Parts: sequence; structure tokens; C-alpha cells
Amino acid sequence: MIIPYFKSSDENFNLLHGDTMEILPQFNYKFDMVFADPPYFLSNNGLSIQSGKIVSVNKGEWDKSEGFEHLNNFNRKWLSLVRDKMKDDATIWISGTLHNIFSIGQLLIELDFKILNVVT
Repeated sequence: MIIPYFKSSDENFNLLHGDTMEILPQFNYKFDMVFADPPYFLSNNGLSIQSGKIVSVNKGEWDKSEGFEHLNNFNRKWLSLVRDKMKDDATIWISGTLHNIFSIGQLLIELDFKILNVVT
């Protein structure tokens, strides 16, 4: 059973918190639209500047790259799960960085998605 992390007072919006790989298979209906913000795999012990201070780019273990094969396998898995839960005429919006978007683009083609636009 899916339990919302947050539910709007009019019950038109539910926010879920958890692992997509575990939550998606629980839905018994198909979506008209999907917005996905998958990991960018940026956590590489690098540094950045934020508000004038040096900060770590590490977000957590979930954001560490384990190489090209891992990246493609991860993206293939979640895209396949999403594809199974989309209506035939549904749309998907995916945010990404140069670290993962080319893998996603390749897999969208492999999984027979039709790419209409790439917004940069």
C-alpha cells in the first residue's frame, strides 16, 4: 500500500518519499505525465563554491558513480519501470546534467520513447 509523505487538503496532490524502484511497481494505474529528476552521479569528492564558501559536491552514496555500465543499468531500470506505468500518449520530462543525460538519451531511444525536444 502506498502511503503519501504529504497529501494536499483537497487530496489532488500526493507527495511520495522513497525509492522509485520500490514505489513505481505498486501503482495500479498509468500516468499521463512523468517528471523525473534522477541522480546526476556528481558525488566524486570534488569541490565547488557556494555563497562564497568552498563546499563538497558529495550528496551521498546514492549519487556516486560506479562507472558507465552502472550508470546505464541504473537508468535502464528506472526508465523501464516508468515506461510500464505510462499511458500510450503520455509525456515524460527528465532533468539532468552532462554527467547522465547522454546515457538517458541513448536509453530513451533503446526503449522506444519518441524524443520531441531537448531543452538546454
